[in-house]
Amino acid sequence: MELVHKLENTIGGWLKSLPHLPANWSKWLANNAWWIVLIGVIISIFGILGLAYVLMIALTFFGAATTFMGYAYSGVAYSTWWIVVSIVSFALLIITTVLEAMAISPLKAMKQKGWDLMFLVFLIGVLSGVVSAVVNFNAISILPNLIWTAISAVISAYVLFEVRSYFKTAVTK
Repeated sequence: MELVHKLENTIGGWLKSLPHLPANWSKWLANNAWWIVLIGVIISIFGILGLAYVLMIALTFFGAATTFMGYAYSGVAYSTWWIVVSIVSFALLIITTVLEAMAISPLKAMKQKGWDLMFLVFLIGVLSGVVSAVVNFNAISILPNLIWTAISAVISAYVLFEVRSYFKTAVTK
């Protein structure tokens, strides 16, 4: 966790010199982050269910294809890699959805734990974008995917760090 806090401070330092959102916008985002995340969790659950369905069909189809055609079929290796990449994406989606769901209550209470969980979701999202771009083995799309991941990471980090000051560490007695 210490590494995560060092990374948090590093990213915060990079974003410090950028212009800030108006205070009322930042406050509105901080106060309403919990239900925005709740909507994201609901949408993610539908995504998980849809991806699980597609993976089950793909595993069934490609399992039958390898049984009937054997490994001489050249598409089997590509199909198997696609399934592996999809399963990794599926696992990362589940992890981020669980972390977001765990963050809803602390975000509603304006606790630091909620912000920390959303920072972990941010880090996993960046990792997921990079891994997805690299493991697809597509020379044409790797650069645009990495650029898109970088742009979305900068925007996400900016918004996340704009509301950071509103989430206080819980005081224990």
